[in-house]
Amino acid sequence: MRVPLVFALVLLWVADSAAQAGAPSVPDAQSALAAYAAFRAAPLDHLERSGPFLNYIRDSGAVHIVLDEDLLAWMYQPIDPTYKAALYAAYLGGNMAAQLAAGERGIDGDIDGMASALDVYALIRARDASFTLPVFDTLAQARSDGRFAATVRAVRDPAP
Repeated sequence: MRVPLVFALVLLWVADSAAQAGAPSVPDAQSALAAYAAFRAAPLDHLERSGPFLNYIRDSGAVHIVLDEDLLAWMYQPIDPTYKAALYAAYLGGNMAAQLAAGERGIDGDIDGMASALDVYALIRARDASFTLPVFDTLAQARSDGRFAATVRAVRDPAP
């Protein structure tokens, strides 16, 4: 089942400290991409850098992300909120970047989104070896086997 993004950014309220001081302005695409790049440089240490690109996703109308409950089932697991927020921000940012690179709103950015989240997962595992999410372990193996895109699609669209 796919769910529109409309209210899904609630999890990342911690990352958007600017909202507490008033309504944040919507950045342009270049600023959103720059914020995403800054976030990717140290996602576990600087989650607050996700605010501008999350604002862009939420408020610009230039990006349309549909959330798939099979692909994002890990969001409903009881995991450390910082890890969850960093993984989710990475997924959204990667999806956004794919749409902006293609110049097409609403293209399927799940593969790029999950690739970005998988990069964050690797950082989390390096910091906390006890942390594990089976879908990311599966995707990590698929990436090393050259089957990443097909595996993302299989998770998202399981056979009946």
